[in-house]
Amino acid sequence: MTASGFWIGVEAMTASVLTAAATHPRPVFCGRLAPDNPLQAAVEASGARAEWHDIALDNAVGQGYLLDLMRQRAPVEQVVWALPPLTTGQVGCEQAAAASLDTMLATTREITESLIAVLRGAESVLEAGVGAGVTVLCEGREAPMTPLARAVMAFVEAFVTAESERWAALGLSLTLASADSIK
Repeated sequence: MTASGFWIGVEAMTASVLTAAATHPRPVFCGRLAPDNPLQAAVEASGARAEWHDIALDNAVGQGYLLDLMRQRAPVEQVVWALPPLTTGQVGCEQAAAASLDTMLATTREITESLIAVLRGAESVLEAGVGAGVTVLCEGREAPMTPLARAVMAFVEAFVTAESERWAALGLSLTLASADSIK
């Protein structure tokens, strides 16, 4: 059986990344899909066939759905998860810094909980010793970020670094990559 590849957080990925990912033999794309999804249209226009699942990782239902989907599509060869945007390029530093506490805490919780859920789920379905692994994609670190966003990014970096050592001992890879480095 051909192993699946999962791309999670597709709403934060570029069309070129998804089109390249669609060349995988069994691509599974997960994320918050808009009804008129231009990324899905771009991938389908390339002639690629992929599974699409509307999944929100900011709640237990979405996380459970993703973990069950990974289990059902096992074996899984690779997982690529794009962090929700942390930079302030969309709204500007002043507006991002003025965001409500609830908004800031919700984004922080979504990233930390999703990171742990995705990694634990992937760890249970990846096959050791065959080059299987997870890549966590983040926006460029040079982009302007609020102090909270920089702290969340530092947590993600430290967590991935610490976990990657344990994963290597299990025969799996875990890496952090810039979204623009994936083509």
